[in-house]
Amino acid sequence: MLRSLDVTKLLLESDPSFEGTRNQKGETPMYMAVENGYNDIVELISKTCKACSLDGPDGSTALHAAVKNDNDSLEVVRVLIDHAARRPISQLLRGEDNKHFLNFVDSEGWTLLHHAAYHQFDSILSEMIEAQEKVGYQFVCGERVATPFHVAARCGHTSTLIRLLRLWPSSSSRYTTVDENGQNIMQAAPSPYTAVDENGQNILHLAALTNKKEMVNGIFRCCPSKQKNLLLSKRDDNGNTPLHLLVAQGCFIEDLIKYIAAGDTTNNDNCTPRDMLYSQHNIVGDQVPEREVFLQKKDILFNDDQNKLREKKNAKMQEDLQRYREGTNSQIVVSALITTITFTVGFTIPGGLHQSGESNQGLAVLSKKAAFKIFMIADAFALLLSICALFIYFLENMSQDLEHVTRLHATTMGLNIASVMLTMFVFMTGTYVVLSKSLSLSITICAVGSLFFIFVIVQLLRIAYEWRVRKYNDYKKEA
Repeated sequence: MLRSLDVTKLLLESDPSFEGTRNQKGETPMYMAVENGYNDIVELISKTCKACSLDGPDGSTALHAAVKNDNDSLEVVRVLIDHAARRPISQLLRGEDNKHFLNFVDSEGWTLLHHAAYHQFDSILSEMIEAQEKVGYQFVCGERVATPFHVAARCGHTSTLIRLLRLWPSSSSRYTTVDENGQNIMQAAPSPYTAVDENGQNILHLAALTNKKEMVNGIFRCCPSKQKNLLLSKRDDNGNTPLHLLVAQGCFIEDLIKYIAAGDTTNNDNCTPRDMLYSQHNIVGDQVPEREVFLQKKDILFNDDQNKLREKKNAKMQEDLQRYREGTNSQIVVSALITTITFTVGFTIPGGLHQSGESNQGLAVLSKKAAFKIFMIADAFALLLSICALFIYFLENMSQDLEHVTRLHATTMGLNIASVMLTMFVFMTGTYVVLSKSLSLSITICAVGSLFFIFVIVQLLRIAYEWRVRKYNDYKKEA
């Protein structure tokens, strides 16, 4: 395209009503001037022509060409909007031949509404959102793609963002649109409060990062009550909720203090919003009173948490004490049974006693045999251990200290296991004494009894191994 401002001026003065015909490529003069960056010609056409067409090839418009052109695109877009205003804006946005205008998406995934939010075209937002119903509101909000609301929040355009939120239809409202097959379908507008960008952040995340108190207040007050918890508890890719970022940036909002104080969601660093309190100190002067109020609430909440933890610990301790005591009842029966057996065996002597008339009347017949002596010593030890276990059970029931009860319980377990093993050993030695003249039979009985000791050793080794594995896994988790 050859540029000639003077020739263009002469042509427009000769026919100011010229609307602009298309060339073979489907381009109008206005589109060609914008695309080639001839801003002076764009301004001349805009001022001279009453209703010059903005159409371009393949359903695009001069506005599309403007937003693709990085050089002075903002000023050119303003000129085009002013020119379009000579016709009713609703005609430009809602005309039957301008559906492609609303469907426009650039290489960055931005629609015209994105660009309007970026350039703060607040005056046309109402017409654009109303016209958006023609193609559907889902068209504006993609999955993990920045919406016009994100664009306005990221740029710090508080007035634009709040106006968008107020104009946007509620998620409960339904509207009729046309699908690809030309059928009318009912849809619900996506919620701007739950939409997230490529970083998993909603608009309150971005508002917190800009540290603009007015924007945060505006978003929270525009948000429906049913969606406030979703808005405040949404975690981004770093695990941070808006509350984490608000505290970290020192942006304390009076309406949000109670949510911050009660927030227990942790981020990827395992920090709650309260833990972020001292991460940064760039606190705006007029927010100091809110920070002091938050600190007071934090102290109160900390005391409440301490009381709750103390109550929870006491309840757990009582539960453990009850569990130990219930287990003790069955173990007392075992200890009492072993005590009875060993006490009885001590007076029911294997081989009997010398009868009356003999020189050693009343003494054990087999008392001089080594096996008999071992039998009596083992029985005495078994009786000792079982009686000690019974006595410790009485102490255990009188104690209210969980740590003390735990130690006593472990001691009684060990004593019972030892006394059971000694009881088996007493049986083996007693049998060997009375069957000493039948060596093969006594050895066989001792061998069978020895299987019990092998069983006990295997079980104790298994318990010790599982305990070591559990300790190792706990160590790895802590590391």
